[in-house]
This record gives sequence, C-alpha cells and structure tokens, in this order.
Amino acid sequence: MTWPDVEDALDDSRLVVVPTASIEQHGPHLPLAVDTIRANVLGRRIADRLDCFVAPTVRPGRSDHHMAFPGTITLRPETFRGVLRDYAASLADHGFEHVAYFTSHGGNTDLLDDAVPDIAADVGVNAFVAGTRDGITGTRERAMASFDVPPAEAGAHAGAAETAFIMQTDPELVQDTTDTTGFLGEFTGKDIAAGIDTLAPNGVLGDPERASVEQGETIIRETADYLADEIRAELGVTA
Repeated sequence: MTWPDVEDALDDSRLVVVPTASIEQHGPHLPLAVDTIRANVLGRRIADRLDCFVAPTVRPGRSDHHMAFPGTITLRPETFRGVLRDYAASLADHGFEHVAYFTSHGGNTDLLDDAVPDIAADVGVNAFVAGTRDGITGTRERAMASFDVPPAEAGAHAGAAETAFIMQTDPELVQDTTDTTGFLGEFTGKDIAAGIDTLAPNGVLGDPERASVEQGETIIRETADYLADEIRAELGVTA
C-alpha cells in the first residue's frame, strides 16, 4: 500500500492487526523464517476476515532458548518491548484506534501479555493481545487430531504441524523430512528455558514425517478463525 492508500482506507477501518514472530532454527528441514512466514499468512487471513489492516510483522522476537543453533537471532526484552510500543505509537499517530497483536512464536507470549497493557495506557490506544497460548495450541492440536496425528507428533516446534503449514504455503522451502523426528516426550517451561538443544539435538519437538499439505490448510484456516473471533470478542462485535 502507498500512504494515500492507507489514508483513504482509514475511513473504513481503524483496526490494525500486528503479527509478531521470530527468526530462529526450525530443525534441519525448515527455514529460519518459519514463524515469520506463519505470522504473515495468518495476519493476511485475519485481516480478510475482519476487513481491516495488517501491519508488517514484528521480528525478530525472543528466542534465547534456540541460540544453540546457528542463524537464530534474539532480542533483549527491553528491545522487543520498545519495538511493540513504537509500533503502537506510530499507528495511533496515523489514526488507528485498535491495535491487535498476536504471535506465531511462543517465546513472545509472556512479553506480549506483560507489555501490551502498559503500551495501551502509555500510548492511549486500545492495544490488546489476541488469543492465548492455550487457545492457539489447542486449535493446532485439534486440527492435527482430525488427521489422527497426536499432540506429541504434531509437536510444539518444527514438528508435523509447523511442517504442514509451510508445505501448504511454501513447499519449496521444506527439505527432506526423512529421519527428522525429534523429541516426543513431555517437557516443562523450565526444560524449554534450558534450551531446545537439551531436549532435541536436531531442534525438533515432534515428527515432521507425519505432515501433509491438507493438514497445513486446516491449521491455517482454524487458527485464523480462532484469532479473528478473539479480536471480535475484544471489540464487542459479532461476525
């Protein structure tokens, strides 16, 4: 869009969706940009459902737990908070009244939940976080369960679910998934904080070999529906 395009479209909507993502390893078979690709796709799908704007994705994010893998880039908490705040301030200055953040990367969740209420008060705009960690995870797991893929194989990181997503959007970016199965057991937040490499030397939590294009489209559709519904609920509007 050009600046006149934005100015004209503000007559129709004062809502903007701000995706947040990461630049981090996603196993030996997926690119570092997985979360950014996912955020871009979901942002556009949400904007289509709500007939609103979507801002450029905020990335990198918080990825300390992936720093054992080359290519990962992580931001300090204060840097990430500052970028979130400056996005909201810039958008509010142009006339946006509602700023809906969401994340495609779990490492951003706690910082978003902590920072966004303060940003809303500081900037004077209705800024909020759409969706919850449990809500997004549950949506993904239900989508994969409809293909008889259990949560451990769908995976929390670079497993069947994320692989399926990229198979659907950018199949040329998915490398051979043979022998890429990673950690399939249970883990805690403390385990993740210690580094993904301590659980999975290849950086994978799940089984990429179970992925399919059809799963990817289902995940995209149902996640976009979930997040759009969360935004509607926050704004007090119905579909």
